[in-house]
Amino acid sequence: MKPGKILKIAFSMVKANKLRSWLTIIGIIIGIASVMAIVTTGEYFEKEVTETLEGFGGDIITIVASTPFQVTDEESAVADSENTDSSTDGSSEISGDYSETTTETVETEEETQNNESNPIEFEQETESLLTNMDVLTLRSIPAIEYINVNVDKGAEMKIGGESTTVWIQGVDPAVWSKISKKEVEQGRMLETGDRNVVVLSNELAKKTFKREIRLNEMVLLNGKSYRVIGILATGSGLLGGLTGLFGSSLYMPYQDAYSLPNNEDVSETETDDYSTTYVYSTIEVKLKKDADYEAALKEIERKMRLSRKVTEDTQDFYVNSQKEAIDSTRKMINGLTAFLAFIAGISLLVGSTGIANTMFTSVLEKTKEIGIMKAIGAKNQDIMLIFLCNSAMISLVGGIIGILLGTVAVQAVLFFISIKMNSPFEFALSFKATFISTLVSIVVGLIAGLVPAKNASELKPVDALRYE
Repeated sequence: MKPGKILKIAFSMVKANKLRSWLTIIGIIIGIASVMAIVTTGEYFEKEVTETLEGFGGDIITIVASTPFQVTDEESAVADSENTDSSTDGSSEISGDYSETTTETVETEEETQNNESNPIEFEQETESLLTNMDVLTLRSIPAIEYINVNVDKGAEMKIGGESTTVWIQGVDPAVWSKISKKEVEQGRMLETGDRNVVVLSNELAKKTFKREIRLNEMVLLNGKSYRVIGILATGSGLLGGLTGLFGSSLYMPYQDAYSLPNNEDVSETETDDYSTTYVYSTIEVKLKKDADYEAALKEIERKMRLSRKVTEDTQDFYVNSQKEAIDSTRKMINGLTAFLAFIAGISLLVGSTGIANTMFTSVLEKTKEIGIMKAIGAKNQDIMLIFLCNSAMISLVGGIIGILLGTVAVQAVLFFISIKMNSPFEFALSFKATFISTLVSIVVGLIAGLVPAKNASELKPVDALRYE
Protein backbone atom coordinates (compact mmCIF):
# COMPACT_ATOMS: atom_id res chain seq x y z
CA MET A 1 0.00 0.00 0.00
CA LYS A 2 1.31 3.45 -0.91
CA PRO A 3 2.32 5.88 1.88
CA GLY A 4 -0.21 8.45 0.67
CA LYS A 5 -3.03 5.95 0.94
CA ILE A 6 -1.90 4.94 4.44
CA LEU A 7 -1.88 8.58 5.62
CA LYS A 8 -5.28 9.22 4.06
CA ILE A 9 -6.86 6.25 5.85
CA ALA A 10 -5.21 7.24 9.16
CA PHE A 11 -6.47 10.81 8.85
CA SER A 12 -9.99 9.64 8.09
CA MET A 13 -9.90 7.54 11.28
CA VAL A 14 -9.02 10.66 13.28
CA LYS A 15 -11.86 12.64 11.67
CA ALA A 16 -14.37 9.83 12.21
CA ASN A 17 -14.12 10.18 16.01
CA LYS A 18 -13.50 13.88 16.56
CA LEU A 19 -14.64 14.08 20.19
CA ARG A 20 -12.60 11.07 21.28
CA SER A 21 -9.59 12.26 19.32
CA TRP A 22 -9.71 15.76 20.84
CA LEU A 23 -10.09 14.42 24.37
CA THR A 24 -6.96 12.34 23.76
CA ILE A 25 -5.16 15.33 22.22
CA ILE A 26 -5.93 17.49 25.27
CA GLY A 27 -3.95 15.10 27.47
CA ILE A 28 -0.93 15.48 25.18
CA ILE A 29 -1.39 19.26 25.04
CA ILE A 30 -1.25 19.59 28.83
CA GLY A 31 1.89 17.46 29.12
CA ILE A 32 3.79 19.13 26.27
CA ALA A 33 2.75 22.65 27.31
CA SER A 34 3.92 22.02 30.88
CA VAL A 35 7.31 20.66 29.82
CA MET A 36 7.74 23.42 27.24
CA ALA A 37 6.91 26.20 29.73
CA ILE A 38 9.16 24.84 32.48
CA VAL A 39 12.19 24.16 30.27
CA THR A 40 11.92 27.51 28.46
CA THR A 41 11.50 29.44 31.72
CA GLY A 42 14.40 27.58 33.31
CA GLU A 43 16.75 28.31 30.41
CA TYR A 44 15.71 31.96 30.33
CA PHE A 45 16.30 32.54 34.03
CA GLU A 46 19.59 30.66 33.86
CA LYS A 47 20.73 33.05 31.13
CA GLU A 48 19.50 36.14 32.98
CA VAL A 49 20.96 35.18 36.36
CA THR A 50 24.29 34.26 34.76
CA GLU A 51 24.46 37.57 32.89
CA THR A 52 23.56 39.47 36.07
CA LEU A 53 26.29 37.75 38.09
CA GLU A 54 28.76 38.31 35.29
CA GLY A 55 27.80 41.99 35.40
CA PHE A 56 29.19 42.04 38.93
CA GLY A 57 32.46 40.65 37.57
CA GLY A 58 32.00 37.05 36.52
CA ASP A 59 35.56 36.62 35.30
CA ILE A 60 37.08 38.90 37.95
CA ILE A 61 39.01 37.62 40.96
CA THR A 62 38.70 39.88 44.00
CA ILE A 63 41.24 39.97 46.83
CA VAL A 64 40.03 41.28 50.18
CA ALA A 65 41.98 41.83 53.37
CA SER A 66 40.61 39.90 56.36
CA THR A 67 41.61 40.10 60.01
CA PRO A 68 42.18 36.75 61.76
CA PHE A 69 41.12 36.29 65.38
CA GLN A 70 43.33 34.84 68.08
CA VAL A 71 42.57 33.58 71.59
CA THR A 72 44.50 35.41 74.33
CA ASP A 73 46.59 33.76 77.03
CA GLU A 74 43.73 34.01 79.52
CA GLU A 75 42.32 30.74 78.20
CA SER A 76 45.47 28.87 79.17
CA ALA A 77 45.47 30.62 82.55
CA VAL A 78 41.93 29.43 83.22
CA ALA A 79 42.86 25.92 82.18
CA ASP A 80 45.86 25.91 84.55
CA SER A 81 43.68 27.17 87.39
CA GLU A 82 41.15 24.39 86.79
CA ASN A 83 43.92 21.80 86.86
CA THR A 84 45.27 23.27 90.09
CA ASP A 85 41.77 23.23 91.57
CA SER A 86 41.21 19.57 90.79
CA SER A 87 44.59 18.49 92.14
CA THR A 88 44.14 20.57 95.31
CA ASP A 89 40.68 19.08 95.95
CA GLY A 90 42.15 15.60 95.75
CA SER A 91 44.94 16.40 98.18
CA SER A 92 42.54 18.00 100.65
CA GLU A 93 40.42 14.84 100.80
CA ILE A 94 43.47 12.71 101.59
CA SER A 95 45.03 15.04 104.15
CA GLY A 96 41.95 16.69 105.62
CA ASP A 97 43.50 16.87 109.08
CA TYR A 98 46.22 19.26 108.05
CA SER A 99 45.33 22.93 108.34
CA GLU A 100 48.05 24.12 105.97
CA THR A 101 46.65 22.06 103.10
CA THR A 102 43.14 23.31 103.86
CA THR A 103 44.31 26.90 103.77
CA GLU A 104 46.03 26.37 100.41
CA THR A 105 42.88 24.74 99.06
CA VAL A 106 40.71 27.69 100.09
CA GLU A 107 43.13 30.16 98.51
CA THR A 108 43.29 28.13 95.33
CA GLU A 109 39.47 27.92 95.13
CA GLU A 110 39.20 31.69 95.52
CA GLU A 111 41.74 32.22 92.74
CA THR A 112 39.86 29.77 90.52
CA GLN A 113 36.55 31.52 91.13
CA ASN A 114 38.12 34.84 90.23
CA ASN A 115 39.56 33.36 87.05
CA GLU A 116 36.25 31.70 86.10
CA SER A 117 34.41 34.99 86.55
CA ASN A 118 36.46 36.46 83.71
CA PRO A 119 35.24 35.15 80.32
CA ILE A 120 37.58 34.11 77.55
CA GLU A 121 38.31 37.10 75.34
CA PHE A 122 39.22 37.10 71.69
CA GLU A 123 41.76 39.70 70.80
CA GLN A 124 41.78 41.01 67.28
CA GLU A 125 45.14 41.25 65.61
CA THR A 126 46.38 44.38 63.93
CA GLU A 127 44.09 45.22 61.02
CA SER A 128 45.37 43.75 57.77
CA LEU A 129 45.68 46.06 54.77
CA LEU A 130 46.14 45.76 51.02
CA THR A 131 49.01 47.94 49.81
CA ASN A 132 51.18 48.60 46.77
CA MET A 133 53.37 45.68 47.82
CA ASP A 134 50.43 43.34 47.12
CA VAL A 135 49.93 44.96 43.72
CA LEU A 136 53.61 44.41 42.86
CA THR A 137 53.31 40.78 43.98
CA LEU A 138 50.32 40.22 41.72
CA ARG A 139 52.11 41.80 38.77
CA SER A 140 54.73 39.06 38.98
CA ILE A 141 52.12 36.41 38.13
CA PRO A 142 52.16 35.76 34.35
CA ALA A 143 48.52 34.60 34.19
CA ILE A 144 47.18 38.01 35.28
CA GLU A 145 46.36 40.49 32.52
CA TYR A 146 44.84 43.46 34.41
CA ILE A 147 44.99 44.64 38.04
CA ASN A 148 42.52 47.19 39.38
CA VAL A 149 42.56 48.73 42.86
CA ASN A 150 39.42 49.87 44.67
CA VAL A 151 39.03 52.45 47.42
CA ASP A 152 35.51 52.44 48.89
CA LYS A 153 34.23 55.47 50.75
CA GLY A 154 30.98 57.12 51.76
CA ALA A 155 30.27 60.79 51.09
CA GLU A 156 27.52 63.41 51.02
CA MET A 157 26.56 64.51 47.53
CA LYS A 158 24.92 67.90 46.95
CA ILE A 159 23.43 69.38 43.82
CA GLY A 160 21.41 72.57 44.01
CA GLY A 161 19.54 72.54 47.30
CA GLU A 162 19.32 68.75 47.50
CA SER A 163 21.69 66.28 49.10
CA THR A 164 22.00 62.53 49.54
CA THR A 165 24.49 60.00 50.83
CA VAL A 166 26.34 58.08 48.13
CA TRP A 167 28.80 55.22 48.08
CA ILE A 168 31.97 56.06 46.18
CA GLN A 169 34.24 53.52 44.57
CA GLY A 170 37.67 54.80 43.68
CA VAL A 171 39.14 52.80 40.79
CA ASP A 172 42.23 52.79 38.63
CA PRO A 173 41.14 54.88 35.60
CA ALA A 174 43.70 53.17 33.35
CA VAL A 175 42.28 49.69 34.01
CA TRP A 176 38.67 50.04 35.13
CA SER A 177 37.15 50.33 31.64
CA LYS A 178 39.02 47.20 30.52
CA ILE A 179 37.75 44.89 33.24
CA SER A 180 34.33 46.38 33.98
CA LYS A 181 31.19 44.95 32.38
CA LYS A 182 29.43 48.29 32.72
CA GLU A 183 28.45 50.31 29.65
CA VAL A 184 28.15 54.06 29.26
CA GLU A 185 24.84 55.59 28.21
CA GLN A 186 26.16 59.15 28.03
CA GLY A 187 29.68 60.52 28.04
CA ARG A 188 32.67 58.24 28.57
CA MET A 189 34.41 55.98 31.07
CA LEU A 190 37.33 57.04 33.25
CA GLU A 191 40.67 57.34 31.44
CA THR A 192 44.33 57.71 32.39
CA GLY A 193 45.07 61.17 33.71
CA ASP A 194 41.52 61.97 34.83
CA ARG A 195 41.29 63.96 38.05
CA ASN A 196 38.37 65.57 39.88
CA VAL A 197 35.84 63.81 37.62
CA VAL A 198 33.15 61.23 38.35
CA VAL A 199 31.00 58.66 36.52
CA LEU A 200 27.47 58.24 37.89
CA SER A 201 25.19 55.23 37.91
CA ASN A 202 21.97 55.58 35.95
CA GLU A 203 19.91 55.39 39.14
CA LEU A 204 21.84 58.20 40.81
CA ALA A 205 21.84 60.45 37.73
CA LYS A 206 18.17 60.13 36.80
CA LYS A 207 16.10 59.06 39.82
CA THR A 208 17.77 60.24 43.01
CA PHE A 209 17.22 63.97 42.62
CA LYS A 210 14.20 65.91 41.40
CA ARG A 211 15.93 66.66 38.12
CA GLU A 212 18.34 64.60 36.08
CA ILE A 213 22.05 65.23 36.34
CA ARG A 214 23.57 66.14 32.97
CA LEU A 215 27.02 65.64 31.51
CA ASN A 216 29.72 68.17 32.46
CA GLU A 217 27.60 69.30 35.41
CA MET A 218 29.44 70.02 38.67
CA VAL A 219 28.45 68.10 41.80
CA LEU A 220 29.65 68.55 45.39
CA LEU A 221 31.08 65.61 47.33
CA ASN A 222 31.75 66.53 50.95
CA GLY A 223 31.97 70.13 49.79
CA LYS A 224 34.44 69.59 46.92
CA SER A 225 33.45 70.05 43.26
CA TYR A 226 33.69 67.25 40.71
CA ARG A 227 32.67 67.20 37.05
CA VAL A 228 30.36 64.49 35.66
CA ILE A 229 31.99 62.94 32.58
CA GLY A 230 29.81 59.84 32.18
CA ILE A 231 26.49 58.23 33.08
CA LEU A 232 26.29 54.44 33.09
CA ALA A 233 23.57 52.53 31.28
CA THR A 234 21.11 50.31 33.12
CA GLY A 235 21.64 46.57 32.79
CA SER A 236 19.83 44.82 29.97
CA GLY A 237 17.42 41.95 30.40
CA LEU A 238 14.85 41.03 33.02
CA LEU A 239 17.33 41.16 35.93
CA GLY A 240 19.49 43.92 34.53
CA GLY A 241 18.20 46.46 37.02
CA LEU A 242 19.65 44.47 39.90
CA THR A 243 23.18 45.55 38.98
CA GLY A 244 22.24 49.08 39.94
CA LEU A 245 21.04 47.95 43.36
CA PHE A 246 24.31 46.34 44.35
CA GLY A 247 26.80 48.42 42.35
CA SER A 248 28.42 51.65 43.50
CA SER A 249 26.50 54.84 42.90
CA LEU A 250 29.56 56.80 41.84
CA TYR A 251 33.01 56.07 40.41
CA MET A 252 36.10 58.25 40.49
CA PRO A 253 39.89 57.82 40.22
CA TYR A 254 41.20 56.24 43.42
CA GLN A 255 43.60 59.17 43.87
CA ASP A 256 40.59 61.46 44.16
CA ALA A 257 38.98 59.10 46.65
CA TYR A 258 42.00 59.57 48.95
CA SER A 259 41.91 63.35 48.63
CA LEU A 260 38.16 63.52 49.21
CA PRO A 261 37.42 65.82 52.17
CA ASN A 262 36.22 64.17 55.36
CA ASN A 263 32.52 63.80 56.03
CA GLU A 264 30.99 64.13 59.47
CA ASP A 265 29.35 60.75 59.01
CA VAL A 266 32.69 59.05 58.33
CA SER A 267 34.27 57.54 61.41
CA GLU A 268 37.56 58.93 62.68
CA THR A 269 39.27 55.56 62.26
CA GLU A 270 38.20 55.24 58.65
CA THR A 271 39.30 58.77 57.85
CA ASP A 272 42.71 58.24 59.39
CA ASP A 273 43.24 55.00 57.45
CA TYR A 274 42.54 56.59 54.11
CA SER A 275 44.30 59.88 54.70
CA THR A 276 47.53 58.63 56.23
CA THR A 277 48.03 55.15 54.74
CA TYR A 278 48.01 54.38 51.04
CA VAL A 279 45.84 51.25 51.18
CA TYR A 280 43.11 49.67 49.07
CA SER A 281 39.73 48.27 50.04
CA THR A 282 39.97 45.48 47.46
CA ILE A 283 42.16 44.47 44.54
CA GLU A 284 40.59 43.05 41.38
CA VAL A 285 42.47 41.00 38.82
CA LYS A 286 41.49 39.67 35.43
CA LEU A 287 43.25 36.64 33.99
CA LYS A 288 44.41 36.14 30.43
CA LYS A 289 42.07 34.20 28.16
CA ASP A 290 44.36 31.18 27.89
CA ALA A 291 45.19 31.09 31.62
CA ASP A 292 44.46 28.06 33.80
CA TYR A 293 41.85 29.43 36.19
CA GLU A 294 42.35 27.04 39.11
CA ALA A 295 46.13 27.12 38.84
CA ALA A 296 46.07 30.93 38.78
CA LEU A 297 43.97 31.05 41.95
CA LYS A 298 46.43 28.82 43.76
CA GLU A 299 49.38 30.88 42.48
CA ILE A 300 47.77 34.11 43.69
CA GLU A 301 47.24 32.70 47.17
CA ARG A 302 50.74 31.21 47.31
CA LYS A 303 52.56 34.40 46.30
CA MET A 304 50.38 36.59 48.48
CA ARG A 305 51.19 34.43 51.50
CA LEU A 306 54.91 34.65 50.78
CA SER A 307 54.74 38.41 50.32
CA ARG A 308 52.67 38.99 53.46
CA LYS A 309 54.67 36.40 55.45
CA VAL A 310 51.65 34.41 56.56
CA THR A 311 50.69 30.74 56.45
CA GLU A 312 47.44 29.10 55.47
CA ASP A 313 46.34 29.13 59.13
CA THR A 314 47.26 32.78 59.73
CA GLN A 315 46.22 34.05 56.29
CA ASP A 316 45.01 37.66 56.56
CA PHE A 317 43.32 37.89 53.17
CA TYR A 318 40.97 35.85 51.04
CA VAL A 319 40.49 35.42 47.30
CA ASN A 320 36.93 35.58 46.03
CA SER A 321 35.92 34.23 42.63
CA GLN A 322 32.51 34.90 41.07
CA LYS A 323 33.04 32.07 38.61
CA GLU A 324 32.38 29.45 41.27
CA ALA A 325 29.17 31.22 42.31
CA ILE A 326 28.03 31.42 38.68
CA ASP A 327 28.72 27.71 38.09
CA SER A 328 26.90 26.74 41.29
CA THR A 329 23.89 28.92 40.39
CA ARG A 330 23.77 27.47 36.89
CA LYS A 331 23.86 23.90 38.21
CA MET A 332 21.15 24.66 40.76
CA ILE A 333 18.81 26.17 38.14
CA ASN A 334 19.44 23.29 35.71
CA GLY A 335 18.75 20.74 38.43
CA LEU A 336 15.54 22.47 39.48
CA THR A 337 14.41 22.76 35.85
CA ALA A 338 15.09 19.08 35.20
CA PHE A 339 13.18 18.08 38.34
CA LEU A 340 10.14 20.22 37.46
CA ALA A 341 10.24 18.99 33.85
CA PHE A 342 10.23 15.40 35.13
CA ILE A 343 7.18 16.12 37.29
CA ALA A 344 5.41 17.78 34.35
CA GLY A 345 6.42 14.85 32.13
CA ILE A 346 4.23 12.56 34.23
CA SER A 347 1.25 14.15 32.51
CA LEU A 348 2.71 12.88 29.23
CA LEU A 349 2.49 9.37 30.62
CA VAL A 350 -1.18 9.98 31.35
CA GLY A 351 -1.62 11.32 27.81
CA SER A 352 0.08 8.27 26.30
CA THR A 353 -2.32 6.05 28.23
CA GLY A 354 -5.18 7.98 26.64
CA ILE A 355 -3.69 7.42 23.17
CA ALA A 356 -3.34 3.68 23.84
CA ASN A 357 -6.93 3.49 25.02
CA THR A 358 -8.14 5.35 21.94
CA MET A 359 -6.18 3.07 19.64
CA PHE A 360 -7.47 -0.12 21.28
CA THR A 361 -10.99 1.20 20.84
CA SER A 362 -10.29 2.05 17.18
CA VAL A 363 -8.99 -1.46 16.54
CA LEU A 364 -12.19 -2.94 17.91
CA GLU A 365 -14.31 -0.55 15.83
CA LYS A 366 -12.33 -1.17 12.64
CA THR A 367 -12.00 -4.94 12.99
CA LYS A 368 -14.35 -5.73 10.11
CA GLU A 369 -12.70 -3.09 7.90
CA ILE A 370 -9.33 -4.63 8.71
CA GLY A 371 -10.64 -7.99 7.53
CA ILE A 372 -11.88 -6.45 4.26
CA MET A 373 -8.52 -4.71 3.62
CA LYS A 374 -6.65 -7.94 4.28
CA ALA A 375 -9.01 -9.88 2.03
CA ILE A 376 -8.26 -7.56 -0.89
CA GLY A 377 -4.49 -7.79 -0.40
CA ALA A 378 -3.41 -5.49 2.44
CA LYS A 379 -0.36 -6.78 4.29
CA ASN A 380 0.19 -6.90 8.06
CA GLN A 381 2.77 -4.13 7.69
CA ASP A 382 0.22 -1.87 5.98
CA ILE A 383 -2.37 -2.35 8.74
CA MET A 384 0.26 -1.69 11.40
CA LEU A 385 1.43 1.52 9.66
CA ILE A 386 -2.15 2.79 9.40
CA PHE A 387 -2.70 2.60 13.16
CA LEU A 388 0.78 3.90 13.97
CA CYS A 389 0.18 6.92 11.74
CA ASN A 390 -3.18 7.42 13.43
CA SER A 391 -1.59 7.55 16.90
CA ALA A 392 1.31 9.69 15.65
CA MET A 393 -1.12 12.22 14.14
CA ILE A 394 -3.01 12.54 17.42
CA SER A 395 0.17 13.03 19.45
CA LEU A 396 1.75 15.40 16.89
CA VAL A 397 -1.30 17.67 16.84
CA GLY A 398 -1.30 17.68 20.63
CA GLY A 399 2.44 18.39 20.66
CA ILE A 400 2.20 21.35 18.26
CA ILE A 401 -0.69 22.92 20.15
CA GLY A 402 1.09 22.23 23.45
CA ILE A 403 4.24 23.97 22.22
CA LEU A 404 2.23 27.03 21.18
CA LEU A 405 0.31 27.19 24.47
CA GLY A 406 3.50 26.65 26.49
CA THR A 407 5.25 29.46 24.63
CA VAL A 408 2.30 31.81 25.15
CA ALA A 409 2.24 30.93 28.87
CA VAL A 410 5.96 31.70 29.21
CA GLN A 411 5.61 35.07 27.46
CA ALA A 412 2.66 35.98 29.68
CA VAL A 413 4.62 35.16 32.83
CA LEU A 414 7.70 37.09 31.66
CA PHE A 415 5.53 40.04 30.61
CA PHE A 416 3.94 40.38 34.06
CA ILE A 417 7.33 39.96 35.77
CA SER A 418 8.84 42.65 33.56
CA ILE A 419 6.00 45.01 34.52
CA LYS A 420 6.52 44.34 38.23
CA MET A 421 10.30 44.80 37.96
CA ASN A 422 10.00 47.80 35.63
CA SER A 423 12.28 46.22 33.05
CA PRO A 424 11.94 45.77 29.28
CA PHE A 425 10.09 42.67 28.05
CA GLU A 426 12.11 40.12 26.09
CA PHE A 427 10.63 37.31 24.01
CA ALA A 428 11.98 33.94 25.16
CA LEU A 429 11.86 30.73 23.13
CA SER A 430 13.93 27.63 23.73
CA PHE A 431 14.70 25.85 20.46
CA LYS A 432 15.99 22.89 22.45
CA ALA A 433 12.70 22.62 24.33
CA THR A 434 10.75 22.97 21.07
CA PHE A 435 12.70 20.20 19.37
CA ILE A 436 12.52 17.90 22.39
CA SER A 437 8.78 18.50 22.85
CA THR A 438 8.06 17.74 19.19
CA LEU A 439 10.18 14.61 19.25
CA VAL A 440 8.71 13.41 22.54
CA SER A 441 5.13 13.91 21.34
CA ILE A 442 5.75 11.79 18.23
CA VAL A 443 7.62 9.07 20.15
CA VAL A 444 4.89 8.92 22.82
CA GLY A 445 2.25 8.49 20.14
CA LEU A 446 4.20 5.74 18.37
CA ILE A 447 4.91 3.83 21.58
CA ALA A 448 1.33 4.15 22.82
CA GLY A 449 -0.05 2.97 19.47
CA LEU A 450 2.47 0.17 18.93
CA VAL A 451 0.63 -2.61 20.79
CA PRO A 452 -2.83 -1.80 19.36
CA ALA A 453 -1.34 -1.54 15.84
CA LYS A 454 0.42 -4.88 16.27
CA ASN A 455 -2.79 -6.52 17.45
CA ALA A 456 -4.65 -5.09 14.47
CA SER A 457 -2.04 -6.31 11.98
CA GLU A 458 -2.15 -9.85 13.37
CA LEU A 459 -5.93 -10.27 12.96
CA LYS A 460 -6.88 -13.08 10.60
CA PRO A 461 -9.15 -11.99 7.73
CA VAL A 462 -11.75 -14.70 8.40
CA ASP A 463 -12.02 -13.84 12.12
CA ALA A 464 -12.08 -10.11 11.38
CA LEU A 465 -14.91 -10.44 8.85
CA ARG A 466 -17.03 -12.47 11.29
CA TYR A 467 -16.50 -9.93 14.12
CA GLU A 468 -19.59 -7.94 15.15
